[in-house]
Amino acid sequence: MKMTTLKNISGIAIAVIFVFAINSCAAQQKAKAPEAKEAKKEAAPQAEPQKVVEKKPAEAAKKDEKPAEKAPAAKSPQIDPSQAIFLDSTGHVAGTGDPTKVVGAAEKAGMAAHPMALELANLPKDKYGLIDWAAIVKEGKIKPWESLDPNVPAAPPFPMDVVIKTKSMSMEDVVFPHYIHTYWFNCTNCHPAIFNMKAGGNPDMTMAKIAAGQYCGRCHDRVAFPLTDCQRCHVRPKGAK
Repeated sequence: MKMTTLKNISGIAIAVIFVFAINSCAAQQKAKAPEAKEAKKEAAPQAEPQKVVEKKPAEAAKKDEKPAEKAPAAKSPQIDPSQAIFLDSTGHVAGTGDPTKVVGAAEKAGMAAHPMALELANLPKDKYGLIDWAAIVKEGKIKPWESLDPNVPAAPPFPMDVVIKTKSMSMEDVVFPHYIHTYWFNCTNCHPAIFNMKAGGNPDMTMAKIAAGQYCGRCHDRVAFPLTDCQRCHVRPKGAK
């Protein structure tokens, strides 16, 4: 019995010691755990602080600034075409008439394709790209027949210039050369159906009517050079003798 009791007491003592040892180890592990976490935190690389870029006042203002609103297009004034004063392609006063029916038509015609025969003939052209028939005559590139009837006698051009005074004091007077016109036409082509055959016989002739196809406008701006080429006609200064 005594031997059994001693054995039992010894086993209990060993068990108590064993349990106490286990508890002591566990307590030490718990104490070390926070220190390990702190060590890991210190060992971990620190993240770089984010850079904050300060906006300059000008850049901030530009961002907040609203785009400028476009001003409404100004409406062209409604002007009586017969009273409008328009300019030629060089900026000089051209006279009175409707400017929307002169320059555009001439330039559009010049940009269009010419008949192949005219292109291959290498004929001179004016600043609008149109065939310059007056230059062709002056350069002697062509010599028209006097008539389809070979028995008709030759009629040389008529060398007479006529001064046509303009109604506007800001526009030079016109010098009408009969020579270049009678090189192509007979006198009856223009007189008396289009022009009265006397000096000052056409007092109602205006640029507005010419632009509408009367007087000089029967040919010019159609088959002859356009009306916008003002300085080919308005060549005599006001008051010149």
